[in-house]
Amino acid sequence: MKHKFALLVLGASIAPNASSTAKVAADSTDTDSGVCQGADWQAKVAALKELAASLGLQSYVEESIASGKEGDCLVCDSKPVVDLLSDETAVLVAGSPSSAQLSSACDAIKASGRLALVVVDALADLATLMPTLRHLNEHAVQMVAQGAVKMIVTAPMLMVYRFPKADSTTTIAAFADIESDDPLVLAMVRGGNPYKGFESLPGGFLNVQLESLAECAARELMEECFVNDKAKGDEDRFTYRVAASDMVLIDERSRPNRDERGHVVDHGFAWFIPSGKQDEVMAAVNAGDDAKAGSARFVRVSTIKKAKLAFDHGDLLEAALLRLKTL
Repeated sequence: MKHKFALLVLGASIAPNASSTAKVAADSTDTDSGVCQGADWQAKVAALKELAASLGLQSYVEESIASGKEGDCLVCDSKPVVDLLSDETAVLVAGSPSSAQLSSACDAIKASGRLALVVVDALADLATLMPTLRHLNEHAVQMVAQGAVKMIVTAPMLMVYRFPKADSTTTIAAFADIESDDPLVLAMVRGGNPYKGFESLPGGFLNVQLESLAECAARELMEECFVNDKAKGDEDRFTYRVAASDMVLIDERSRPNRDERGHVVDHGFAWFIPSGKQDEVMAAVNAGDDAKAGSARFVRVSTIKKAKLAFDHGDLLEAALLRLKTL
């Protein structure tokens, strides 16, 4: 059954100049779990409100617990808000609640038989709320990221797990001229969000139940950097075939907020291209999939380090270079 959705914004009002198009701000608070509280939580709440309005979702905003205002400004710490919701409604919770307000709101939603989804990066004072969020997570309250909300509310059906699953990705640092003090690395420009227009290393999401991480790394590398534009079938879809056995596992990066689309665990691989294959590989490079057309190419490491790489790909690059020095 397809769920309906409502948005519940707890706490003080959101600044009127908070823009949903604001870039992710520098982190202002680290939690002991590794989650970072960015300075842009208000912009993310504003984006949620805009999304709710555009999709016709029910939306309730509590301006102030102390104000006693009624109408569309609800005291959302008990049963009144859920009484306004239709059946089969999942409630997205965001804003600037205290721990007690957040717990009370989620308890009321759950008691009504409805699903509570807390938009973690659209909460103020995340470090203070972490004990409450851990407790709620252990009691079947779903944790989501603002960047994933549109996909969730427009999906044909809502998938709910006892413990939400993290997505897995692979990213690949492919090196040529590996004997040089300044080797070449395969880079591309991202053609879509997040980080559209940023320099990036190739990579992408694991096809669950279909491949290993090493197989994912090889496939993503080929899909983004070795695409045959004249392919007639699967057998000739790539200009160069990279083997999973060529992939060398380097690191993992798993900070909960490293990807705005949700909790994405990235596994970093390297491909150290033997000198005997280098010319063939370099001649076969052709951008595809998520890469901007024509952007895949080998770049000197000293040059790519001057650019701001997407996500935390710079960390993988440094780790892979250290491994290269041990070969």
